[in-house]
Amino acid sequence: MIKNSAKRDENTGIKEDRSFQILKLAVNELKERYNVSSGEILSLIEERHVSKDILIPVSIFETENLSALEAICKYLKEDLQLTYSKIALLLNRNSRTIWTTYSNAARKAKEKLPVKESKFFIPVSIFTDRKLSVLEAIVSHLKDGFNLRYGEIAALLNRDERNIWTAYKKAKKK
Repeated sequence: MIKNSAKRDENTGIKEDRSFQILKLAVNELKERYNVSSGEILSLIEERHVSKDILIPVSIFETENLSALEAICKYLKEDLQLTYSKIALLLNRNSRTIWTTYSNAARKAKEKLPVKESKFFIPVSIFTDRKLSVLEAIVSHLKDGFNLRYGEIAALLNRDERNIWTAYKKAKKK
C-alpha cells in the first residue's frame, strides 16, 4: 500500500513537470499527424533506443586470454550493465550464447576490463552482420575505417600481426 502511494506521488510530480507536458503535446501532435497510437510511438522510441550505436573502446581487447566476443560481452555486461537479451539483440546473437560467452569471460578474467582513453572505438552495429567473425569485423573496421596498418591493429588488439592479416583477408573474400 505504501509503495503504491509513493508511486502515485512520483507520477503526480512527473505529470506536473514541464518536460512531461512538452512530451505529451509532442505525442498528441504525432498521433494526429500520422494517425498512430501512443503505443506505436513508444515502440518507435524504444526501437531507436535499442539500435542506438554503442561505441566499444579498443582498449578492452588488450586482455590477452579473452576472445574478442568474450571481451565485448564482458564490457557490455559489466561496464554498461546491459542485460543478456539486450546484448544478444545488439550483437545479433542468441541470448544463451551471450550468457555462455560472458560466463566464460568472467571465469577467465575476474577483474574488470581495462577501459583506457582511446583514439579508436568500434561501433557495436558492425557485429550484426554474421557473415564476418567478430575479429574479422573489428579488423575490417579498423583497417578500412581508420586506414591503420596490420602492425598497428595487432598492437591495439594485442594479437599477432599474422592473425590480423589473415582475418582481414578472410573478411575481404566474404
